[in-house]
Formats: sequence, structure tokens, C-alpha cells
Amino acid sequence: MTTIVWLGLLIITGVIGFFIGAQVTRKQLKQTELEQQAIQAQSELEQYRQDVSDHLASTKKLMSKMQESYTQLFSHVERTDQVLLTEKPTHPSEPFFSKETTEQLHASLKSRPERRRDNQRSDDSAQPVDYVEGESGIFTGERSENKQANIS
Repeated sequence: MTTIVWLGLLIITGVIGFFIGAQVTRKQLKQTELEQQAIQAQSELEQYRQDVSDHLASTKKLMSKMQESYTQLFSHVERTDQVLLTEKPTHPSEPFFSKETTEQLHASLKSRPERRRDNQRSDDSAQPVDYVEGESGIFTGERSENKQANIS
């Protein structure tokens, strides 16, 4: 009986050892898996920090460029205001046209026949003046037909 008891104890101890070993192995596998997940999360966090740092650096560069552009724009507007708002003399020292062009304009104005409308009276009830000589447009030939009809 002692051998059977020893054999039973050995089998029971083997089974208990098997279960304890399986539990320890599971815990070690789980711990290893958790360590790998922690390492992966740590590397992802570092990558995210680096991305944020790069983004902030590029944003800072863009903001400095934008500030420089606004500074240039502001100085340009100030210079333009100074140029535009300075009072110019009422009679400029330089004429708009050159002397020759001005003389040609005066000569062409003098040689042009004067037609003034000031002499003509413009009433609101007066018919508009027809500047076309002879008959034109859709009324060509209509007068001659009307005259022939009136003659008959």
C-alpha cells in the first residue's frame, strides 16, 4: 500500500505541479505581453510628442513669416498714406502734358469750327435734332410713298 500511496501522491503532486506551472506560465506570458504593450505605447507617445513638436515648430515659422509680411504691408501702407496725404501744390510746377502737346491741343482747338449749343434753345418739348442727312434707316422711301399717296 505504501507504494500505491506514494504513487497516488506522486500523481497528485504532478497534477498540482502541472496546474501551478500553467498558471505561472500564463502570468509570465501576460506580463510579457503587457510589457510589450507598454513599450509600444511609450514609443507611440514619443512619436506623438515629436509630431506635436514638429507641428509647433512649423507653426512658429509660419507665424513669423506672417508677422514679417504684415510688418511689410503696414510699412507700405504708411508710405502710401504719406505720399497720398501730403498736400500737393494747386498749380503743379510740371504740366500734365509736354509743351509741344499742349501747343498742339491749343492749335487744334483754335482751328476747330465752333459749334455752340448755348446759342440754340433747348426746350424739353422740342423734338430731338436729326443729324443724318437725307433718309436713313427704316424710313427710307416711306416719305416718297406718302407723298405719292397724298398727291393721288
